[in-house]
Amino acid sequence: MDTKEFLKTIEGFERLEDSELERFARLGKLKSVRAGEPVDVQGQPADRFYILVSGRLAVILTLDFGVAQQTYQIMTLGPGQMFAWSGLVGNQHYTAGSRALTDCTFLEFEVAELERLFDQDPRLGYVLMRLVARTIASRLRHIQLQLAQQFALRESTE
Repeated sequence: MDTKEFLKTIEGFERLEDSELERFARLGKLKSVRAGEPVDVQGQPADRFYILVSGRLAVILTLDFGVAQQTYQIMTLGPGQMFAWSGLVGNQHYTAGSRALTDCTFLEFEVAELERLFDQDPRLGYVLMRLVARTIASRLRHIQLQLAQQFALRESTE
């Protein structure tokens, strides 16, 4: 797979110049997991960042209620979507996890390598962090809509 060409298919990456895209693409390692396997685990060190290339992935959130834990699938991701961005935004540990719903292929990036790249090329870092911020905002909106559908009181039209 040509990583650079794949990245060009993802909305937002067109803002990068070819040389910037090339430097970013070189850091990605193609990995795969089988259906049912985890990619990242909530609470573990957030030292990797991923972009899904193929397959479907569940984002998993485990809540601790003191006497019991409950695990929820909060969304499903498809090709071209970013995940496990916790380390890029300053979290030491993953705030959620992910599990492959189907066999999956993804690009794996080491957070420390990305931080070095962003320090060397601030424009590249700015563009990529905007993409991450847009991803976070989109996921937040998705969860807000889920909460509204399940728990919000509807305004009366009377």
